Amino acid sequence: MKRQFINLVQGTWKSGSFTMHCIRSSSLFHPRKHKGSLPVEAKLPKPVWTLSLSKAKEDGGNFMFIPFGSARDKIITADHDGIVLVHDISQKRLSSMPSRRLWNVYSVAITVGDDLYLINRCPYEPDHRFQPDQSCFQALIHGEPPADVPGLPGRYWHSLPPPPYVEASGYERSGDTRIDSSAVVGDSIWVSARGGIGTYSFDTGSRQWSKVGSWELPFRGDAQYVPELGRWLGFSRGRENQFLCASDLSAAATDGAAPTLCRVWQEDMATYPENWTLLTSDLVRVDARRFCIARQFEVCDDEYHFTEENFAVFTGVELKRSDTAEDGIQVVKHKSVRYNFDRKLLQLVC
Repeated sequence: MKRQFINLVQGTWKSGSFTMHCIRSSSLFHPRKHKGSLPVEAKLPKPVWTLSLSKAKEDGGNFMFIPFGSARDKIITADHDGIVLVHDISQKRLSSMPSRRLWNVYSVAITVGDDLYLINRCPYEPDHRFQPDQSCFQALIHGEPPADVPGLPGRYWHSLPPPPYVEASGYERSGDTRIDSSAVVGDSIWVSARGGIGTYSFDTGSRQWSKVGSWELPFRGDAQYVPELGRWLGFSRGRENQFLCASDLSAAATDGAAPTLCRVWQEDMATYPENWTLLTSDLVRVDARRFCIARQFEVCDDEYHFTEENFAVFTGVELKRSDTAEDGIQVVKHKSVRYNFDRKLLQLVC
């Protein structure tokens, strides 16, 4: 797999108007190691599409932009009314999907092959008396439709069972028990929740949950497996310093041992000015060993804390095996490019 573009969505909640920009991944890489410290500035390319969704309601809106597909060349767009659209970037085609109401913009999105799984960060037991077709865990799967949905084979939403800890005595749905990290290990989806809940595994074949351990994954957000290195990559748990890091989850998959970080790369964050406030970090795989670290920052007024600048920094990195580097992994930094925004950035789309 080789990603030609890094996708970025820019828009505002209230207007429901969004634009998507495609940035060539090759612009972040060059043959030799980058010597500069601060990122160079560049203009965003012209948008490939402009989309107007239904405006947010007074209590806020749920807009989702999720990359999916094994090549990450498709983007699902959904609004709070349950309208679901799919943008095929390579084919420049827009199509509709079965609708799904009650979106949660803070759901964890996980791609397994060409299938998309969404789980609420604060899962709950569904009350089928009032919401018979809603679940805190659902998947857009290609194949036969669910038993209660008429139709031919295609992509349909499937309601899946919540993790078993939601039925445990004393469980309370809150930020103190939210899902903080996830990873795909083999054919299973691992999620870790706060509050001593630990890590649970969902087998995508049998659709059964099991507990992996009482520990949490050592990442913040989603971690990606790199077969060429035999490691999972993600970001460390620090709120302000989300460092690129690596861990080996294979032992945990075998004997349930708590995984630890075997590589933490702090160099890129150390070069940024102190007044840059980090908002989000995303890891985009470009090819076998090259990645884009996509981070969103803001700079606020010192006195009133109004946002003065809002921008993203894309950094190309290459990972190589090395006999001398820590844990045998060498991280080579290529280019860092800064993109400024004239309106609020809604989401970086990998």
